[in-house]
Parts: sequence; structure tokens; C-alpha cells
Amino acid sequence: MKSIVTPYKSAFTLIELLVVIAIIAILAAILFPVFARARENARRTSCQSNLKQIGLGILQYTQDFDEKYPLYRVDNGTGYPGNPYGWADAIQPYVKSEQLLQCPSEKTPPPSVSATYTKPQNIGYCDYVYNVALGSQPSTTTAGGSGASLSSIVTPTLCMMAIDGKIVSTSVVTNGTSDNGSSRMATRGSGGMSLAIANNFDTDLHLAGANMLFADGHVKWQKGQDGKPDTWATVYNANSPFTLSLDKFTMHPYDPPTGTEFKAATGLWP
Repeated sequence: MKSIVTPYKSAFTLIELLVVIAIIAILAAILFPVFARARENARRTSCQSNLKQIGLGILQYTQDFDEKYPLYRVDNGTGYPGNPYGWADAIQPYVKSEQLLQCPSEKTPPPSVSATYTKPQNIGYCDYVYNVALGSQPSTTTAGGSGASLSSIVTPTLCMMAIDGKIVSTSVVTNGTSDNGSSRMATRGSGGMSLAIANNFDTDLHLAGANMLFADGHVKWQKGQDGKPDTWATVYNANSPFTLSLDKFTMHPYDPPTGTEFKAATGLWP
């Protein structure tokens, strides 16, 4: 009588399974950051497109308003129909899209307010920060003042027009607030004469850097300063004269004729 031999069935040992799992874990650890970086690169590109179109909208605005940049805030009230609250909604007739004001890497959602004239007053309306030095300063009681003139910008390729922002204040929007995501988001990069400090804009939102829009309309990614996440490496604030910034990026548009006396007399940025 012939014996029946059961065929041998091969199987993974426990050690082999553990080795496979370890290899998969190593590959995941290597690839996941690559995928995350690729996604952030896509967001950075989308953000650059937003800023480019915002820049075109601002430049179109200047053509209809005697070549003057829009005021960063228009009036000292709470806004009313037919009157823009800040620079970001003042350019809406030209860009025709509030979605352009949303950076894909900024997590604060846009406001859900339905009324068109009150929406720009709310947190999350705008993720980009305007240069106060270009938007001047209006009267403290009524709409007034004037934005900087296109012809006054000394170095349009170096002067920043707008940058990535972050929501600093989450309280109700107030008249003078410029860091809570309303259409008045604006900065001069801090006081004194020094590198710009990111009190209400973000130096590392996109891969340890941020996108910047310049007065000539071009957009560029700029790395933040190593070890100082709230300070730019080569961007000077609006108070720094050209003798200090030289050929570096700056928020300083021009040297006024009489410095602080000019501001005191006119209410405009000095």
C-alpha cells in the first residue's frame, strides 16, 4: 500500500514578516515627507498665482485713481454699502474673486457672512498683508489721505506690495485693527530701522519661507531667517532708509521730503 505524502506548503516565518513590515515602515517614513513637500509646493504655487492676480488688480486700481495705491483702510467707521472697508475689497471690481484672497496654506476659513458690504470686516476675509507704506494712512475720522503714487516708488523691483499673512487677533474686527484677517490686513514690518519683523505676516508658511508680491507686479518666494521665525533674512521694514537696505528687499517705497514733519502735517506715511 502506497503512503500518501502531503505536499509541503511554504509560508513566511515570523522573522520574514517582521522584516517586510520594517521595510514598509522605512519606505513610508521616507516617502510621506516627500509627498507632504510636494503638496506644499502645489499650495505655494497656487498662493503665488493668487498674489500675482492681486498685484494686477492693484495696478489696475491705480490706473483709475490717478496712479495712487489703494488706502489700506478707507474710513474709521464700520463700513456701509457702496464703500470699501479696506484695500482687499477695494480691488474686488478688478479681480472679481474673493477666493484669490485665501492662501491655500492658511487654515482660517473665509467668513460666512452673506452681506457683501459687511463681509470684508470679518476675520478670515483676507490672508494677505498689504504694505502700509503704500496704502498711506487715512484721516482718523473720515475717509481721507492718499495712497502712494506709482511714480514715487524708487525701486519697484525691491519694494514689497503684499505678503503671506497670518491671523494674529481672533477678536471682533475693530476700526484700527490690521492683523485679524479683515480687508485691512496691513503692516509696515515693525518700527525703528531694521529687518522686517513678522508681527502679522508669516515668514515660514511655505516650506520655511513665504511668497511676496512686489510693486512692479512680480512674485517671489523668500526664505525666512534661520533661528528667527518671525524675522526676514533680507527684507527691511518701511522705516528703513535706502542707505540701510541698499539692494535688499524692503517695504520702504521712497524717502519723504521732510520726514516726520511731513507725517504730522499731512497724516501720510513718512
